[in-house]
Amino acid sequence: MHRFDPRIKVGGLAILSLLITMTRWQGLLLTSLALLGLVLLSRVPIKIYGSLIAVLFWVGLFYGLVTGWVWPENRAIWFGHWSMGGLAQAVDMVWRISLIFGLTRLYTAVTMPLAQGVGIAYFFNPLIRITPKAADFALLLTLTLRFIPLIVEEAILIWKVRLLKSEWPHSKIKRSWEIIQLIVPLILLSLRRAEELSVNLMSRGYGSGNYRTLTLHEQTSKDRLGVLIIGVWGILLLVWR
Repeated sequence: MHRFDPRIKVGGLAILSLLITMTRWQGLLLTSLALLGLVLLSRVPIKIYGSLIAVLFWVGLFYGLVTGWVWPENRAIWFGHWSMGGLAQAVDMVWRISLIFGLTRLYTAVTMPLAQGVGIAYFFNPLIRITPKAADFALLLTLTLRFIPLIVEEAILIWKVRLLKSEWPHSKIKRSWEIIQLIVPLILLSLRRAEELSVNLMSRGYGSGNYRTLTLHEQTSKDRLGVLIIGVWGILLLVWR
C-alpha cells in the first residue's frame, strides 16, 4: 500500500467516500471489513487511531442527542424521551463518518506528504483548460502538504531549545505566555522559508497557470490490481444503494 501510485489512492479515497454516504448497511459492513483488512496489511500502528476514536466519541454523542432525543412541539426539551429510530439514525451516521475518517487516516499514514500533494493536484489538471487558477491551486496544495512536516519539525526543534533553557512553568498563565513566545519564531521561520521558495520558483520560470503535476512512477501490476479492487468495491457499494 505504501508504494501504490498516489493517484490511485486519492481517486479511490474520493470515490469510496462518496459511495459510503449513499450505500446501505451491507455496503457499510463490506467497507468495515475491507478497512480492517487494509489496516492489518499496511502494518500501521493502531495508536494512530487513538485521536480518531476520541473525535468519533464526541461526534456520536452529538448525533445521539440531536436525533435520538425528541420532545413534543411547544414543550420544553426536558419533557422529551429517547427515540429508538433516532438512535438508529445516529448510529448509521456515525458509522458512515467513522469509515470515511478511517480511510482518510489510513491514506495519510501510508502516503508521504509530497505524494499526497502530487496525487491530489493531478486531478486538477483537467480544470487548467477552464481557468489557470486551477494550476495555481494545485501548486499551492502540493507545496502546503510538502512543507507541513518541515514546519512540524521546526516547531519541535524550537520546543526542545526552550526546554533546554529552563524548566517548563507549572502555571497555566505562564505556560500560555511561553507558547505565545514559541509561535513568533515559528512564524518567522515559516515566512523565511516561503520567501526562499518563491525566489526559487521565480528563478526556475514558474508563473501563474503553467504548473503541471508529475507522477511519482509508472503504474505497475500492483497498481492495476488496486484499481480493479477499488472498482469492484465501488460497484458493490452502488448495488447496495
